[in-house]
Amino acid sequence: MPTSLRRKLLSSLAAPTGLLLAIAGAVAYGTAKGMVTDAYDHNLLNLAHAIATHVHPQADGLSLSLSSEVETVLRSDTQDRIYFRVRDLGGRLLGGDAALPLLDDSDAASALPVPYSPVGRETPPPPRAPSMRPMFRDLVHAGEPIRALRLYTELPAGGYYVTVAETLVKREAAMDRLLLGFVSAGALLLLAAGIAAGLGIPSGLAPLERLEASLRRRSGADLSPIDPKGVPDEVREVVGALNGLLERQRNASARQREFLQDAAHQLRTPLAGLQMQLELLESRPLDEAARHRLRVSVARVIRLANQLLALARAEAGGRLVADASEVELAALIDPLVEDWIERADERGIDLGVEREPVRMMGDPTLLQELIANLMDNALKYCNDGGKVSLRCAREEGQVCIEVDDDGPGVPREVREQVFERFYRHAGTRASGSGLGLSIAREIVRGHGGSIAIEDGPQARGTRVRVLLPLDGHDGKTAGR
Repeated sequence: MPTSLRRKLLSSLAAPTGLLLAIAGAVAYGTAKGMVTDAYDHNLLNLAHAIATHVHPQADGLSLSLSSEVETVLRSDTQDRIYFRVRDLGGRLLGGDAALPLLDDSDAASALPVPYSPVGRETPPPPRAPSMRPMFRDLVHAGEPIRALRLYTELPAGGYYVTVAETLVKREAAMDRLLLGFVSAGALLLLAAGIAAGLGIPSGLAPLERLEASLRRRSGADLSPIDPKGVPDEVREVVGALNGLLERQRNASARQREFLQDAAHQLRTPLAGLQMQLELLESRPLDEAARHRLRVSVARVIRLANQLLALARAEAGGRLVADASEVELAALIDPLVEDWIERADERGIDLGVEREPVRMMGDPTLLQELIANLMDNALKYCNDGGKVSLRCAREEGQVCIEVDDDGPGVPREVREQVFERFYRHAGTRASGSGLGLSIAREIVRGHGGSIAIEDGPQARGTRVRVLLPLDGHDGKTAGR
């Protein structure tokens, strides 16, 4: 089912846009969460330092001098509950909430008394020195999640731990607000992207719609090229290809008109002669010479009509060889040899035919017409008592067909022109329609091969050399 270009562009933009927004939202949320956590953790750290200032040394160790008013201030918070605990390295509680969870194993170890070591036994290794860096943990206390901080501080009388914790109400509220902001911003961005796509895609497709409207308004006979101005760069190559197609169609139409004009012109003369002969036949009986002229005129009209049909069919050769079959060239040549021998004997021409068993893909009727036209030209223009030869063989992975004659030859300056329809070189003695080589060239082109006129053997006469691919349509541009 065909999909509109607008819908395809929208679907192509929607997926990556949504994915990028989700990734950006996740990164922004993670960054914001880290910033919120750092800010509130810094407040916990300040609170721990404030409590630490109330720890003082005494004769029997350390003590926490914290009045009820100060403790009330320290615990005051409009949203969260604040907990704290102070204890020395021996695990003795100096003040605060005794039930506050321990942050790690070192807390548990320091909270226990040092075990008695009997004489003669190895004393346990001394505990590691406590880290001076603050330690943060997410714990659960009284059935609620809390954020806790443990801070180690040293005085001359000894070191002690200050543990401070709070519930997560402020943090969660702040993250909820941030999340709502991110979702709102993402929704606005999606809405903006949708509006931009809704406005931008039609604007971007407008040149295509104008091009479509322009082509719809054209008549079937208008094959003029499309103006590439105002066409986006991405479509300019398509317009160029379409202009190339229109140019080929113009050329094909021009060739068709020329063909019809040339055919009408070429048929007019022999048909006028036939009409005159028939009028004479009505007035008086024809003698042998008149009957011969009548037969020649009829044969000329038939030959010209057959060649015109062959030319029209050869110009469609590209379509005909699309469904080509395997052809044995020797089987195409053999039925024609008897006629060539008869024509050669009439003029004393030495005829030679050399053909190898070569198979190729192609149209058998067109290939036989190709060989017949090349040999017809050679026998027609060869001098009496001269030589004509045909060679068909495989050559470097291709089929090579060569036809030689020792006639007057074709001057180099007109070797391109002789392939034009109805062209006849000045000074040519033999009669003909001038279609033989045109038909041959179209057949060769249709089969993806090349055809060229060269000097004959020993630089005498003419050699027509044809190269055809074995597969019949390899896509090469045919030579002339």
